[in-house]
Amino acid sequence: MSSERVERVEGFAGQVQRLLCCDFMKQVASIVLLVAFTVPVAAQRRVDLLVDAEGVRRTGGNEFIHFEPLTTRFDPSFQTGGGIGGGVNWFFSDRVSLELKVAALESRLMVRAFGLDNVANISLGHAYIYPITAIAQWHMTEHGAIRPYVGAGVAHIILHNVNHRGGLIGGIDFKDPTGVVVDGGLEWRVSPKWSFTGDARYVPIETNSAATFVGTGSSIRMHVKPLIASFGVAYHY
Repeated sequence: MSSERVERVEGFAGQVQRLLCCDFMKQVASIVLLVAFTVPVAAQRRVDLLVDAEGVRRTGGNEFIHFEPLTTRFDPSFQTGGGIGGGVNWFFSDRVSLELKVAALESRLMVRAFGLDNVANISLGHAYIYPITAIAQWHMTEHGAIRPYVGAGVAHIILHNVNHRGGLIGGIDFKDPTGVVVDGGLEWRVSPKWSFTGDARYVPIETNSAATFVGTGSSIRMHVKPLIASFGVAYHY
């Protein structure tokens, strides 16, 4: 294996380790598993456990809502990122299910600073995004190896606050949005117990999020509106 490929593998492994070591991710994963095993068996036809790799792209923009005159304004942006996700899907019939999913995603955070006579780009390292979704799904076929589905539900997007030492700002404090999520995907069943899944989720409508820049008089209103694509496996029990 070439040294470049080894570095890529080690980099991906390090990213997964950072996401899994977050206390928030551990707490949410514990809650999801607890709920999965405590839902009355009589109320469900089957239960799927989901694990997947996910990519995220922010589609919303920013609006300046407050900044001190004759000072620097700040405009943050999230680059396309990715991470891991997991959840539970309860089937109440062959066509209707309820999916609860949480993901831990990492994205590089850039801030553009607009001064009186200059513009600067500031890197704040990695930002961590935790989308939590509850989606009612309609599966278009009752049986078969390949089963497409669509769904809709609610999403809460947690943006982890960023601390930054030195420079123009001391970090960013975020206000987390909640919104409507739409969903579509495909299940490919390869055995009685296992399936591959491909899925896309989008949040077109959400409450306003905000970013306050620590140590400055500047804040903005944000529209996150994430588009999340995933590919993973499901275990049926």
